[in-house]
Amino acid sequence: MGRGLFFLPGLWLLVVAQSLAGTPLQVSLQARAQQPGEVMLLTVNLEEPVLSLTGQAFGNEIHFFPTDDLTVWQALIGVDVEVEAGEYTIEMTVVDPMGEQARHCHTLEINEKTFPTRYLTLPKKFVDPPESVQRRIAAEAEEMKQIFLTVSDKRLWDGTFIRPVPGKVISAFGKRSVLNGQPRGRHSGVDLRAPMGTPVKAPAAGLVVLAKELYFSGNCVIIDHGLGLYSIMAHLSEFRVKPGDMVERGQVVALSGKSGRVEGPHLHWSVRLCNARVDPMALLGISSGKPLTRTLGAVRDSK
Repeated sequence: MGRGLFFLPGLWLLVVAQSLAGTPLQVSLQARAQQPGEVMLLTVNLEEPVLSLTGQAFGNEIHFFPTDDLTVWQALIGVDVEVEAGEYTIEMTVVDPMGEQARHCHTLEINEKTFPTRYLTLPKKFVDPPESVQRRIAAEAEEMKQIFLTVSDKRLWDGTFIRPVPGKVISAFGKRSVLNGQPRGRHSGVDLRAPMGTPVKAPAAGLVVLAKELYFSGNCVIIDHGLGLYSIMAHLSEFRVKPGDMVERGQVVALSGKSGRVEGPHLHWSVRLCNARVDPMALLGISSGKPLTRTLGAVRDSK
């Protein structure tokens, strides 16, 4: 559990070196791009161990975890799909072995990204649900909200993330939906090709916090990977786990299907990172050792 599982030599962009309360540090950032919907890996290297490292970005807490080397701390940062282009501040607070605190800030530029629009025709009951199910829909939305607002204090994943099914992406993340001619919200995950009954695997280790049938998502499994990171798999046909089960990466948790608001079998996979809606494929890219798609601009020190 303590390994620096995201430490990928050759993929780091040096950001800045500074001295905090007598403890020099280096900060580096890895990501596919500096755009909405992306996952960023922040790594802090110090010359000596510290008691704690905390932070904030985009209005959310940054949950750092130490690696085997206690002078190296890492954290995943999610850039929500609706974040606007502009400059944002990454704040960090270091507590050194003497108990002294030091605050450090960086300015991070987020570039604009244009997402496509998808047009879907669905049965009227899914686009305009009847009054009889409105209470159920509201209760399910509140249940999901409370799940994603819960941040467990332990990192449960260990190693790289994998695709839950091998099928290709058939509907990309971030698309704006128009349902039966009515504009709706963005696609908060990816749809992966998965014929009926395809084994759905856990992308990484974690705790199953939900396995139930929902009005819109159909049969749905949610896995808490720890530190505010969740995987959601929807439109399933059968469950292979129940709430409270601990699962390992690659363990079959369900079979794919077409339950909920869909017309054909596939797997919808979405990821929440400290309640930010991020592209699951960005999480795979940042943890697989693949080259960056472009060179990132430097994060500027604003101490």
